[in-house]
Amino acid sequence: MYAITLASAALLFERPALSVSVAAIGVLLGWPFSILTAVPLVIYALSTGNFKRVFWSGAITSIGVMVLSVLTDYYYYGRWTSSVLNLLLYNVAGGGGSHLYGVEGPLFYLRNGFNNFNFALVFALLFFPIMLITKKKDSVPLTVVVSPVYLWLTFMSLQPHKEERFLYPIYPLICLAAASVIERFPDLVQRFQAVYEESILVQVAKVLRPLTLGIILAICHSRTNALLYGYSAPMDVYKHLAGLRNVPNESVLCVGSEWHRFPSSFFLHANVSEVQWINDGFRGLLPIPFNETLGGTASAPSYFNNRNKASDKQYLVDLRTCSFLVELDVKRDHISRGSDSSMWETIFELPFLDKDRSPILYRGFAIPGAWESRNVFGTYRLLKKKPYLSGES
Repeated sequence: MYAITLASAALLFERPALSVSVAAIGVLLGWPFSILTAVPLVIYALSTGNFKRVFWSGAITSIGVMVLSVLTDYYYYGRWTSSVLNLLLYNVAGGGGSHLYGVEGPLFYLRNGFNNFNFALVFALLFFPIMLITKKKDSVPLTVVVSPVYLWLTFMSLQPHKEERFLYPIYPLICLAAASVIERFPDLVQRFQAVYEESILVQVAKVLRPLTLGIILAICHSRTNALLYGYSAPMDVYKHLAGLRNVPNESVLCVGSEWHRFPSSFFLHANVSEVQWINDGFRGLLPIPFNETLGGTASAPSYFNNRNKASDKQYLVDLRTCSFLVELDVKRDHISRGSDSSMWETIFELPFLDKDRSPILYRGFAIPGAWESRNVFGTYRLLKKKPYLSGES
């Protein structure tokens, strides 16, 4: 995302060689599939700039980055390999499959895009026709820079497996496209009405620009608050755990179905020596703790595989070794482990939005007066095992 933003800015400032070099760094060090967002920039830079200079700038940068990448891989993996090539082979040459990680419908990105950008996404998608109508001098390079929005949305929407983070490379370009359309409101009026710059219609169009931007920002603020109010409980729970007093050495934190919201070991109390996964029905591979004595990054358990198949070896068998438990109780048919009051004691809990039982509008945006009354909440808990007792901060 950052590389594409810098590459786009360099192109707009008429520095094509720099644009291609930065794009190459982003693709090779960031995410190889984002090359699709760089293709329009590279083609335009080669065709309008000094071809040899632009070409060699991109080529030398790419070779240098790949050499550094391979050397880094060798240092950490202990063998000659390329993480960039492995990623492409796994996803393109048949190693992986979308069905292994979940699939979504073709409108997934449009729905999520509207949640995050609301009407800015609508304006961004109107960029091309607006450029054709207004026909301003800066339209060509600006159109090249914004074109990855259309390419990326189309390409990613055709892929079965979808995640919101896959749109990150074009997030800044969506903002740029929307801003360009809003800025051209007066030009649209003058295009369809033979009026002067000082006419009332043009002045109204100018006033609509900050008004429209204000509405978009207000809705974005509502969306941000919805995410904070609805889903910030996990981070607060782990921060509370890190602040506990009198936690014995070699304590064990157990996590079940909420494994995917575990932030990292950096958020744990210094006396929590390990995190163990509980089998709560998830049948995919789970991450393992870093262990330098077993080879660190150069080693992997024997049960690791490229089909995302779980192994019983990744789960904790004896729950009596758990000192703490983190879980989400959304009051479904199954009984939560923390409901066993003879074994567990709740020491901290917060509400957590139950998206499956809350209306789309009210869970997607924090609407004053309706957020708590119209949504359904579960409980995110930090529990300690009895008779384990500790002082709390």
